[in-house]
Formats: sequence, structure tokens, C-alpha cells
Amino acid sequence: MGMFINLGKTLGLLRELRGKSQALVAREAGIGKSQLSKYENGKELPKLDSLEKVLKALDVGHFEFFYTLFLVDQRAAELARGGEVEILQLGMPALMRGTSHLVPTTDQAFSRVFNDLLLLYRSVLETILLPSRPDDVKAPS
Repeated sequence: MGMFINLGKTLGLLRELRGKSQALVAREAGIGKSQLSKYENGKELPKLDSLEKVLKALDVGHFEFFYTLFLVDQRAAELARGGEVEILQLGMPALMRGTSHLVPTTDQAFSRVFNDLLLLYRSVLETILLPSRPDDVKAPS
């Protein structure tokens, strides 16, 4: 199960971010609530068709799901090391790198926009995943 050890946590996180209950997502996905609970608790891995139904019920695209899984995996590894909480390193997964078929200026512009979107998405997830630190707390005005 190693590669997908945090799949359930990721599904649960995305469900909570969408503000949906397990019962609602299960109903919209056409699966049982107990089955969704097993997925979220890591007791079972969903089959691909079930995962597709859950992602559709959550209105989550494949890229968002796998990128969120990537961030959750990074956070889990960070906690396992027991070190300081570090800002997650933004890095394109290897499968997303490759030869561009765009002219260099268009490729660079697209790359900047895409990286900015990933940074924004990451900062939103970090706000949720990382515990607040005392130096982040601002005094009331």
C-alpha cells in the first residue's frame, strides 16, 4: 500500500475543504457511507471507478487530487522525520517535467502562471495542514 498510504487522508481533507459530510459524498458517489469511511481511514483502497466517483462527487480534478496527495505525503514525511516544520518544497513531480512543444517565450509565460497557481494552492493547503506557530499570531489592533 506504500505509494497510496495517504490516499484516505487526502480524500478526507478534500471532503472537509469542500464542506461536505461523508454521508453526502457517499450518496453523490453512489457508494455506502461505511465504504467511504474505510477509504478515508486507510482500511481499504478504492478501486479506480470508485475513486473516480468520489472525486466527481467532491468536484475534484485528477491533477488537484494527485497534487494534494503529493503535499500530504510531503507533510507526513516531514512529521515522520520529527524535525522542524519546514515550508513544503514546491517541486514539480518528475512526471510533469519534459520537453515542451511550445515556443520558448510561451512556455516560460505558461510556466510562470502555472507555478504561481501551484504556489497559491500550496499556501492554502499549508494554512490548513501546518499548525500555526506563535510568531504567526498577531496581536489584536
